[in-house]
Amino acid sequence: MNLITVDNITKSYTERLLFENASFYLQEGEKVGVLGINGTGKSTLLKIIAGEEEPDTGQVIRANHIVIRYLSQVPHFVESDSILECVMRGNVTIENQWSVESEAKTMLTKLEMTDYDKKVGELSGGQKKRLALVSVLLAPADVLILDEPTNHLDNEMADWLEGVLKNYKGTIIMVTHDRYFLNSVSNRIVEIDKGKI
Repeated sequence: MNLITVDNITKSYTERLLFENASFYLQEGEKVGVLGINGTGKSTLLKIIAGEEEPDTGQVIRANHIVIRYLSQVPHFVESDSILECVMRGNVTIENQWSVESEAKTMLTKLEMTDYDKKVGELSGGQKKRLALVSVLLAPADVLILDEPTNHLDNEMADWLEGVLKNYKGTIIMVTHDRYFLNSVSNRIVEIDKGKI
């Protein structure tokens, strides 16, 4: 079943045309890696799929009631939140209310962020990216959209994330420059080239 269909989109920034009548679909259970040289629009495609940006023409059709979680390259947070408050924000549901805090602490520990009371404003850019990763992985979703999830992860952290994503039951689409990681997790690769997908 198609969860997301990108239908004949065109997108340009100023003079630069990124997509021209490009189409793409994302099916249930797929783990898709997106390739393309720098500047071809990989991050823009993820933003369009996530609903963060709109195409100039064409449309994006999402299946009814799907939950999408999006990891952007540059995450934004409430700087006064503690690390734990930050990852819990928006992630507590009736189903997980008794387990979500321990799950959050387990993931944070895996990513070497054990000072749960530290303020987000005191974190480096790399630590904020790891925080965003935990936040995205914490709550159930039908589709994970991950833009450079392995940035700021050492080998051990990347191995842990690889295991999490391989066992993930939902659908994933991601961009990463880590070719080994991409090949290990993905079951389908798409390439952006000359405005087409």
